[in-house]
Amino acid sequence: MKKRRKRTSRSYASSPAHSSIEDFKTIVIYSTLGLATASGVFLAGRHFYKKSKANNVEKKSLQEGNPATYAKQLKMAFDNDTWFGWGTNENQVLQVFNQIPSKAFYQKVQKAYADLYGKSLNSDLEDELSSDDYNTVIRLLSSKNAK
Repeated sequence: MKKRRKRTSRSYASSPAHSSIEDFKTIVIYSTLGLATASGVFLAGRHFYKKSKANNVEKKSLQEGNPATYAKQLKMAFDNDTWFGWGTNENQVLQVFNQIPSKAFYQKVQKAYADLYGKSLNSDLEDELSSDDYNTVIRLLSSKNAK
C-alpha cells in the first residue's frame, strides 16, 4: 500500500497576490469616497457663496443710484407682464438706460445683473429687444461719457 501524502491546502485568502488585490480595492474605494465627499463639499460651498453674494447685491439694490437697482429695474422691464401675458417694456428699458450716467457705471450694472441673475445683461438685451430698440440702447450707451 502506498502512503498518501497529506495535502497541504493553502487557502486563497492567505496568498500574497490576493492580499495586494484586496488592499488595492480598499484604496480605490476609499479614494473614490474621499473624492466624492470633497466634490460635494466644494459644490455646496460654491452654491452658498453664490447665494450669499446674490443676497448682498439684492440688499444693495434697494439703495438709490446703486448699479444693482438699475439691474433689477431692467430685469423687471424684461419680465413685464402685459395684458397678453408676455413682452418687454421697451419704454422702461430706454428710461433706465437714460438714467445710467456713464459707460463705466454701465459696466457695474452688467456685473450686478450677472451677480443677481446669473446671466449676461447684453445677451438678455439682445433676446428681449427688437433690433431697432437694441440699436437705440447701443446708441444711448455710446453717447455716454467713459467715466
